[in-house]
Amino acid sequence: LWCSNIGLSILMATINLLPDADISNDWTLSTGSDVFALLDDNATLIGVDAFRITATAATKECTLTFQDFSEDFSSIDSVQAVIRAGNNGRGRSFKIQSTIFDNTSSLYVENSALQTASTTYKTITYTNRTTSDGSSAWTNSNINNLRMKIELSMHSGGTTSCTYCYFIITYTEPVATDNSLFFGCNF
Repeated sequence: LWCSNIGLSILMATINLLPDADISNDWTLSTGSDVFALLDDNATLIGVDAFRITATAATKECTLTFQDFSEDFSSIDSVQAVIRAGNNGRGRSFKIQSTIFDNTSSLYVENSALQTASTTYKTITYTNRTTSDGSSAWTNSNINNLRMKIELSMHSGGTTSCTYCYFIITYTEPVATDNSLFFGCNF
């Protein structure tokens, strides 16, 4: 009997958590009364997007809760905020600040780079956070209590729109613990 275990690969996976409820808002809604319902699907062109939030002045903000994380995992490796926003006013620019909260305190605050005018939305990807507070590993409880505040922190004019936001959760799937995986076995 000869067996050689040539190594197990670690299975990294990702899932996107979408907004599922409003906490607060002072942006203008294109339709309806719920911000989360406008920011849970993706659009490309600003001018034809019927499901978005808009602002014409800096300091407008909204705060949202997100879906629960229900995947099997052996570790949660990172959390990353993503917002799709744009301003199609000629010569206009803006910045969007993202704040990651748990249900009690601010964890990370980050301003986007300066975004310039375009007829299409721009995907703003914030820093990939590998810890929940700078030193502690993410837990399922942290993830299930995530909130995001979206603030228009700089606005040169026109109308800035947001159409989509989510968290990318990267996690390690559990590795099989039984002896059923053998590579290179010669019986």
